[in-house]
Amino acid sequence: MRIARPSSSTVTSMEQVSGQSWGQTARMTSIHREFSAMSHPFAGGGDAKSAHRMNRKLSLVLLIALTPLARAANWPDRPALHAVRAMSPIAVDGDLSDAAWQSAPEFTDFTQHDPADGAPPTMKTTLRIVYDDKAIYFGMMMYDPGKPTALLVRRDNFGTYDFISINIDSQHDRLSGNAFTLTPSNVQVDTVLYNDISEDISWDGVWDSATKITPEGWIAEVRIPFSQLRFPDKPSHVWGLNITRRTVRNNEWVRIVNTRKGGTGFVSHFADLDGLEGIHRERPLEIVPYVVARSDIRSRFDHSNPFLDQRAQRADAGLDLKYALTSSLTLTGTINPDFGQVEVDPAVVNLSQFETFYPEKRPFFTEGLNIFRFGDSPASSHFNFFFPPSVFYSRRIGRSPQVGVDADFVTAPEETTILGAAKVTGKVGPWAIGVLDALTDAERARFVNGSLSGRQQVEPMTNYFVSRTTKEIGASSRVGLFLTSVNRRLPEELEPSLRENAVTVGTDGYTWLHAKSWVFEWTAAGSRVSGSKEAIALTQESSSRYYQRPDAESFHFDPTRTSLSGWSGRAMLSKQTGLWRPNIQVQAYSPGFETNDAGFMQRTDIISTHALVQYVNQEPNKRFRERNLWTGVWMNRNFDGDTIERGVFADTFGTLQSYWNYRASLFVTPGAFYDRATRGGPVVRSPFGWSSDLHVGSDDRKRFFINADSHLEDSRDGSYVHGGGLGLTYRPASNLTLNLTPYYNRSHAFNQYVTTTGDKYVFSELEQHSFELGTRADWTLSSRLSLQLYMQPFVASGDFHDYHTLARARTRDYDPYTPTFPDPDFNLRSVRGSAVMRWEFRPGSALYVVWNEARADVVPLGDFRFRRDFRAIPTAPSHDVFLVKLSYWLPL
Repeated sequence: MRIARPSSSTVTSMEQVSGQSWGQTARMTSIHREFSAMSHPFAGGGDAKSAHRMNRKLSLVLLIALTPLARAANWPDRPALHAVRAMSPIAVDGDLSDAAWQSAPEFTDFTQHDPADGAPPTMKTTLRIVYDDKAIYFGMMMYDPGKPTALLVRRDNFGTYDFISINIDSQHDRLSGNAFTLTPSNVQVDTVLYNDISEDISWDGVWDSATKITPEGWIAEVRIPFSQLRFPDKPSHVWGLNITRRTVRNNEWVRIVNTRKGGTGFVSHFADLDGLEGIHRERPLEIVPYVVARSDIRSRFDHSNPFLDQRAQRADAGLDLKYALTSSLTLTGTINPDFGQVEVDPAVVNLSQFETFYPEKRPFFTEGLNIFRFGDSPASSHFNFFFPPSVFYSRRIGRSPQVGVDADFVTAPEETTILGAAKVTGKVGPWAIGVLDALTDAERARFVNGSLSGRQQVEPMTNYFVSRTTKEIGASSRVGLFLTSVNRRLPEELEPSLRENAVTVGTDGYTWLHAKSWVFEWTAAGSRVSGSKEAIALTQESSSRYYQRPDAESFHFDPTRTSLSGWSGRAMLSKQTGLWRPNIQVQAYSPGFETNDAGFMQRTDIISTHALVQYVNQEPNKRFRERNLWTGVWMNRNFDGDTIERGVFADTFGTLQSYWNYRASLFVTPGAFYDRATRGGPVVRSPFGWSSDLHVGSDDRKRFFINADSHLEDSRDGSYVHGGGLGLTYRPASNLTLNLTPYYNRSHAFNQYVTTTGDKYVFSELEQHSFELGTRADWTLSSRLSLQLYMQPFVASGDFHDYHTLARARTRDYDPYTPTFPDPDFNLRSVRGSAVMRWEFRPGSALYVVWNEARADVVPLGDFRFRRDFRAIPTAPSHDVFLVKLSYWLPL
């Protein structure tokens, strides 16, 4: 069983699996839980612990402060703050002695959120706010008789440090805004607030700050240009504002507006900031040109390959731009974008029929991605018991070429060239809009096949278009529309392989019920793809649907089709307040639904339902700071009516008074019918199984802290998964963090699909072992200069044996089989690593020096010998990339 644990971000990163066997991770079952209320500790407060991933197959969260970020009823009057215009210049230097600060009123009325919810703070915080024609300024004094926890980390790097966070709702819509967070070491973290309770860290604003540690505490001085905020053009303004302060030593959180535990909302409860007169959004155009130089070095290569050079160099240049179309709408564009500084994806052994999912890391696409999320709402939790399709997956843009060339030697681009991309995002009244358009170039591969050589197109020129619109209806409802369109200019040789057009349209929304204690959320979407008969035949036969299944009743394979259409729908009712919180949901994806051109989808032909209840208790007692439990049932069926999975589960996590945290879960799945085991063949009976997880984590405020995880699965057919690992983190100095995450996994699959021969569906037993050692070092020399090192040695083995074929459909009966092909046994030895030096030498401008290495070798052994395989890694073929990139921010 694959389980994706709750994540502290709105979008949970789902982990890929290896192999396919019922009762194991590869059953392709997922418990996908999103706690959007816990989107970010800077907005939400509470004890948000960092997640340490023990294994690429299992994602566990160390600690989640399940704080929905606000109250439900009996809320005090909204506080009001006043900003004054500065009559003299302000130097942002961490010194609040400038004359302009003395004319501003001082605000000190903060309230404790944690640990004593609603109590007065134990330490004083003062705030003054002034502005001029170009920016707003915040001057804050954080009194602290002890020494502030002033870790020095890279920008936008969360950690267990003291901070002050300025949360601004400049459009005063009570739903969205920006957060500007500062540590005593002057480390900046900036995020976008959306959906009332969620945050998106991908946004990088350009703002100035300075801090100073004094005997009385520490000072923060912040200048936020109006160009970094969105607000309507009018003579006077009232903004929403909240300030959050965290002191790590006693884990105290204080705010202007104390969003009480156990309720709903965050931005909607901000204080009012008035006094802003005659301000306008300045500097409507920002240009960021870049230049990059790259060198590729390969350690070993086939000298007979005419395309492979041991060393290759190239240089490139491009341009990013932002233009303020209006005070609330921004155009972002990129020409020849470069993504060379992106950290490498982790190594994965994927023996399933499903594509590996990797999260988006490219800055142009991550920034502002929240507005393109479909089916998102202010609900504090979402649960999914399989991997639901997404209508937009930005990594499709610039993807690797999809068509291969059958020849002796081939060289093809690793990714598709993005000629240009642009997006418009922002708000117009109650409407939020997002429009993205990208054009990728046609790509060709060169080949040599015997005495023949030439070029063949492997990816057509393609246009990607995405449009998203939402409208707030009052203070309790929202409706939205979504559209994606992919159009390919297909040459004749690619028409049999790729779809020509793909369109997905959808609508979604939510409404709050019963004084915002319940939320009803819904989505509906339709899709249509078209192309040649051959391309649509491939679509019908894909692992998402398997129209060729001989026992399918609700659909059939039609080789004459030139298009395929489908639909999807989801409805959820969830309680968001109180100790007990029921959650029920039904969702369906018809067999013809297809989103993989612009989105990500592993399967359709599914109707998924669940009913569960959460127990959320955040009132501290002698032993616990919080404790949480949820339990329920789920069932997944296909459109033929087969139950493809069902089960019951219980899951609990909590935090002790010592700040240690724990998590434990148990999932039980009775037998069902699995319609993907034979990969296009008949349905197979799956056995009874169970899985459990255990996690224990220590107090991450300490210099050294540890996290331990274990994962167990078992099925009646003899399949099992046993895995466990550690997360070891040590901070020898305030600017250095070392992290080590070893993980070992052993599994036995009774029914690993191998191949189909005629009408025989061949399986084998599969013994798999894997070990990885994630190693990371973060060394921060200043708040603007940092060095990150990452290395992931990974060894894995697979031993196929005892082959058998399915004897009868809808059973677990098998006949022995003697293979006529060699065993596909394997041993993978790999290491992936990167070193990234980042110097932000001026606001918005940076120099990157990057090294990436991918070293891998596969040999047909099958037995797992750790010492032998680990020692073989240094001799595996390697591909090293060295690059230097310079970007420069030019406000015009």
